[in-house]
Amino acid sequence: MAGKVKMKQSAGSRIFDLCNTVFMIAFCITIFIPFWDVVVRSFSRAQDISYMHLNLFPKVWTLDAYKYCFQDNEIIMAFFMSVLRTVVGTAIHVVVCCMAAYSMTRTDMPFRRFITAVLLIPMFFSAGMIPAYLNMKRLGMLNNFLVYVLPSGFSIYNTIIIRNYFFSIDKGMEEAASIDGASQVRIFTSIIMPLSKPVLATVALWQMVGQWNAWFDNMVYCRRSANLTTLQYLLRRMLDSITASASTAASGVEAIGTMVDTNPDTIKAATTILVVLPIVAVYPFLQKYFVQGIMVGAVKG
Repeated sequence: MAGKVKMKQSAGSRIFDLCNTVFMIAFCITIFIPFWDVVVRSFSRAQDISYMHLNLFPKVWTLDAYKYCFQDNEIIMAFFMSVLRTVVGTAIHVVVCCMAAYSMTRTDMPFRRFITAVLLIPMFFSAGMIPAYLNMKRLGMLNNFLVYVLPSGFSIYNTIIIRNYFFSIDKGMEEAASIDGASQVRIFTSIIMPLSKPVLATVALWQMVGQWNAWFDNMVYCRRSANLTTLQYLLRRMLDSITASASTAASGVEAIGTMVDTNPDTIKAATTILVVLPIVAVYPFLQKYFVQGIMVGAVKG
């Protein structure tokens, strides 16, 4: 058997590949170094932070910043609330968007084009914050957990992505199931959904990140309810309190008072790691679906 023939690259192509490689390495370094700097600061002492510019490792390892974050049970309850809203909100969002996308793929659905056009309007126009607040108030969702999951339960953008992916699925499978007597619900649950794991994982990841990082709705709609405080809003309040106290105190150690080796910079670094870590831990499990879901959902249909 003849050996494999290697395609010769031109000089310009090799230079282009080299420039791409150098650029991507430099880009990754610019992302990794600031993140690692935050990690180092979260494990460093206050006196080291005061003159630290960029160190690869803490001069002295300490967990005092994390102990400060977890010294109160309130942060544990806030963490649970963030996890709850992320799980419930993502589940509702994926189910609603999938059902809407499936209905939009039915060519025999009455007024399909008109309904699609109406749903596209909120992508470009928004009523604003005050009408949204008044609407939530009239619906009785102020200081209510539902305000976290219902307003974000549908997205026409994600629905279009899912719909385009549904269009890429072979219609012959649906026709064969229909001949065997399967209903539309059975086709949707037993054929369409199992074959759509890439796009479902992609949309779920987007929604998970959005739900996990959300804090503004907590501040606007649930500010008076301590039981509904999310981790992001609690950490924001904590950082604001620390920064305000530190600005009026003689030093960061005096401002915090309860911790010996912390200052606002170490607390900020520790809280940043606490917020980022769950999403970073979940992402590898969905990464294999991410690119496929984006490419197919964006090109087909």
